[in-house]
Amino acid sequence: MEFDTTTLGQLSVDGKGSYGIAAPAVPYSDELYTYLRITDICDGGTLNKSGLMSVNADGAEKYLLEENDIVFARTGNSTGRNYFYDGSDGRFVYAGFLIKFSLDSQKVNPRFIKYYCQSKNYWGWVQSFNTGSTRGNINAKDFANMEIVIPSREQQDFLVNILKPIDEKIKLNQRINDNLRQQAQEIYMSRFTDTNGCLANICQYSKEKTLVSQLTLDNYYSTENMLPEKGGSVQAASLPTTVQTTYCGPGDVLVSNIRPYFKKIVYCSSEGGCSTDVLCFTPKEEKLSAYLFYTLYADKFFDYMLAGSKGTKMPRGDKQQIMTYPIHVPSDTELTDYNSIAQPILTKIEKNREENLHLTALRDTLLPKLMSGEIDVSSLKTS
Repeated sequence: MEFDTTTLGQLSVDGKGSYGIAAPAVPYSDELYTYLRITDICDGGTLNKSGLMSVNADGAEKYLLEENDIVFARTGNSTGRNYFYDGSDGRFVYAGFLIKFSLDSQKVNPRFIKYYCQSKNYWGWVQSFNTGSTRGNINAKDFANMEIVIPSREQQDFLVNILKPIDEKIKLNQRINDNLRQQAQEIYMSRFTDTNGCLANICQYSKEKTLVSQLTLDNYYSTENMLPEKGGSVQAASLPTTVQTTYCGPGDVLVSNIRPYFKKIVYCSSEGGCSTDVLCFTPKEEKLSAYLFYTLYADKFFDYMLAGSKGTKMPRGDKQQIMTYPIHVPSDTELTDYNSIAQPILTKIEKNREENLHLTALRDTLLPKLMSGEIDVSSLKTS
């Protein structure tokens, strides 16, 4: 198979990147443009849409993303993160710490570049800008000069035809899960309005330990791999260097104890471990697990946690204060009725999450083989 070496700039409409608007974010409003920031982009090129903000600035319309644009984070620990815009996520104005390139569909299949920018070759290039433990900044000129080895257009198209349906299914599952969580939370808020107890009545902090040697990157949770705005978690980048860490099991609820305003929360469906910066809430009875999750999922819980936190630069929740959070302690009848709705929702969410893990693994396995030509599908025909 033949390959050509080109650059990102040569594959773009105007040959160069454009910096985003330097404007403050404001609370989200349907009447304003949605503001795309570095913090809204996940490592895998997807969006965490639960914490989106808006922008209210003169000239913001000049920074609207158009179909086949790709934006890159240019500074900080997120340097290199990127997001390919196809129009399906709504309209976005991109922020100043992002650099946009408008891909020329006559020169390359734009989605091929989307996948290239998730490959090991791309991330190896990003790493070349690092100095020691410091993540390097990458400016628009550097991105424009980034070399890209591309196969024939036919191979590009086949790669996209194989990987795009996988991504679409992952996105659909994520959208379904977001809707399911919102439904369960609305039901919870409508039923349990009065308070007759506190959080300590239904749960306690996990005191069990697990050996780090028995953990994997998929079942270890720290504040680094838990997503803000109740976005769940991604695979951990590394395991702790300690011999053991806090154990978490099915039905437990994990909440990041650092900077509670980020609202990081995960429902555990299997055994694992978490760092000391993560609070592991264990229900006192198994039947309380769904109720506990949606109790802690509420915005007012995180507000309460933040109000009692200690420190200003990096506030940390007060474990004793957290357990005094006022709640409604449900009767057995109330709990049985709620669980008949909430537990199937959690089961469906977990099923979709597991499917996404398998789909992501499949995509990540196919990607380098298709990029390198190890899987040469140029002789096949599309349906």
